[in-house]
Amino acid sequence: MSQFSIVAHRGASSYATDNTLTSFRLAKQQGAHMIETDIRRTLDGKALVFHDTTIPIPGECEQRVERLTLDSLLNIPLANAERIPQWEEVIALCVELDMGIYVEFKDTDAAVTTYVVQTLQAAKLLDRCVLFGPRPDHVFFAKQVDPNARTAFSYRNASIDPILIARACNADGLNLAWEDYLDPCALITPEWLERVRAAGLRIMSWHEEREPVMAQLVAIGIEDLCTNDPAMTRRVIERAQH
Repeated sequence: MSQFSIVAHRGASSYATDNTLTSFRLAKQQGAHMIETDIRRTLDGKALVFHDTTIPIPGECEQRVERLTLDSLLNIPLANAERIPQWEEVIALCVELDMGIYVEFKDTDAAVTTYVVQTLQAAKLLDRCVLFGPRPDHVFFAKQVDPNARTAFSYRNASIDPILIARACNADGLNLAWEDYLDPCALITPEWLERVRAAGLRIMSWHEEREPVMAQLVAIGIEDLCTNDPAMTRRVIERAQH
């Protein structure tokens, strides 16, 4: 299993409410090596573990998360009687479970990014994490906070040259956010892969839940396999190695 890392997209989110401690624990049980989670900035400038720009509030309209304080957001119930975890709880859980983290900066600022990096440093977890996102300035700044932080540039438009952007923001890897393409594996040509490898960039796939497509990613040799279904991904890897 050492060639590949199973990255649980918002945890084992095919089976549990995404971005919750329950989902992260289940990911470990299903064989994940890392979780992927999201960071946003709250109204009071705190780090929030949440994916969407808005959150439904029972009895009210949806609200944009950056217009709410962290305390108010932590008290909003999620599906299946879950709640938003605090960033510090996520770190503590990953230390307990011996898991790394792919941290996506969705909407952040210098103070929040610095806090995320510093809390990972304090937990001695930074070297097992990748800080990534679609904004080159966010990726670049994370490296400014700690030059030893591993970073990655995330992109959806497969027609651009990601190597140029990765170099510009000093990224160590790429996240291929290509889940909306009909046949995303066809975009990973031998020539493309050779260029990325020559640039020294590590690759994380889009989140993939189709077993035949995951088998293609394993055959291609994509090292960080992102998925809502870690159990399926583990089966695919084990099958390929026997």
